Amino acid sequence: VCSDETRPFEKTILDAIGSDGDSVLVSELSELVPANVAMLQDQLYSDLVHKGWFVQRPDSTRNFWGRLGWGSVITATVAFVLLVIFTEFGLLGLVLVGLAGGLVLIGQQMPRRTKKGVGLLRGLDVLTMQLHTQPLDQIPAANTYDEISHLLPYAVVLGGWRRWLEALVAADNDPNVPDPDDLSWYHAPANWNLSDLPSGLKAFVITVQGELYGRD
Repeated sequence: VCSDETRPFEKTILDAIGSDGDSVLVSELSELVPANVAMLQDQLYSDLVHKGWFVQRPDSTRNFWGRLGWGSVITATVAFVLLVIFTEFGLLGLVLVGLAGGLVLIGQQMPRRTKKGVGLLRGLDVLTMQLHTQPLDQIPAANTYDEISHLLPYAVVLGGWRRWLEALVAADNDPNVPDPDDLSWYHAPANWNLSDLPSGLKAFVITVQGELYGRD
């Protein structure tokens, strides 16, 4: 349900999945979400600046330096050819081409984080390490479903989600009894068991990750 505090990218995701009250199958998510990835990416970049994590949108900064870098490569290449043909300074032209190529590579690292953004990144590094190393048997049995459900989205983004998903399944204390309503965020047919969750969720995560990695 959208509220005044819902961020634009969150509303886009909710609208993509369906209107309020609609039920959506996990098998359908891999078709619904990727179609909105471009809009989500645009809104996320704007949100990074809005929250003060970057001075400017990272994509705009990379595009500017990318254009500058490739323009420099073309100019340096022309200069190299002219120097080789008309002078004895061909090596100088080769150096210019190398420097221009370096500018193309460096341009992808130009987006500048604010102090607040650097602090957030360090915090995410710590969280990533915890998601990969925290012993899963330390979660109180009474809160296992809620604790893992809260951490699972972070693990999907930062890594380690498979082990948390397996821990969620292992927390089922009645594996032979259907669990259609055991999770507050996921409801299934009457004969569904928690052990069925990994296959569906893994397929969805891999599909969406493929869409994201496939973008420029």
